[in-house]
Amino acid sequence: MKMPAILVVGSANIDLVTGVPRCPKPGESLIGTTFETIPGGKGANQAVGAACLGAPTFFAGCVGADAFGDMQRQALSDAEVDVTYLKTHPSEPTGTAVIFVAEDGQNSIVVIPSANFGILPADVDGMDAAFEQADVVLLQLEIPLETVDAVLDKARAAGVLSILDAGPAQEVPEELVRKADVVSPNETEAEAMTGIRVDTLEDAQHAAQALRGMGAGAVVLKLGSKGAYYLGDEAFQVPAFKIDPVDTVAAGDAFTAALGCAWPVLPPREAIRFANAAGGLAATVAGAQPSMPSYEAVQQLMHEQGDLTGE
Repeated sequence: MKMPAILVVGSANIDLVTGVPRCPKPGESLIGTTFETIPGGKGANQAVGAACLGAPTFFAGCVGADAFGDMQRQALSDAEVDVTYLKTHPSEPTGTAVIFVAEDGQNSIVVIPSANFGILPADVDGMDAAFEQADVVLLQLEIPLETVDAVLDKARAAGVLSILDAGPAQEVPEELVRKADVVSPNETEAEAMTGIRVDTLEDAQHAAQALRGMGAGAVVLKLGSKGAYYLGDEAFQVPAFKIDPVDTVAAGDAFTAALGCAWPVLPPREAIRFANAAGGLAATVAGAQPSMPSYEAVQQLMHEQGDLTGE
């Protein structure tokens, strides 16, 4: 598969990851089992994910002038991500995420954006060279919404495909939904955007229709173990691959990175299947950026489990 050039504009965090028997209830204290400090952030994760799949990748974001910022910059560079547009904030610390990972692989996350809010619309104005080289731009919602809006405007003007990963969950202005070529929330994010709780495939269909009603060009709704649901010129579900989950942190980011790599070169069903495989593999490895799979690993999983696309 010929890989497109990917530009990711988004967040770069350091994840403070604690293993727990289960995610704590309100007011409850638990004894953790492990603790790790791992490069993360939805934007940086997706940049590393795209690079691991073999795509030429640029990352634009903002970190602090601190040890965590140095760690994130080095991790991106080690993954061969171009960090020309990675700013250093003069006063704010690097963003962090406090993550509880339960024994069943599920997680709960609190994000402290800090320096991530330092990537501004004015910075987007200076990214002409990146937009000239990029085929796809990936966006998330851990940076200022006005910056997301500016990137979507610039992508449209430059003829660059835009994919909006609508996480973390929040209300999203319809203007942003209309400007994105592909909108890709998970169940919780879709509920925040539409008010429709997504527990079943029928719920997913209704939420996707609501997003289309808001102006989304195409919707790819991530459904975890149920795969993904697509609504565009046609509508269908693509089942998930069978995996033994270890840690679902950043599985959605692996999915989005793979979707960005595949969407310009494959039909939607095949592109989503490729993304499902990448997201599934990420859930079998602990950590965010360390879990991003290679192109060869994705192809092997797809080969081993055959045609799961269904109708």
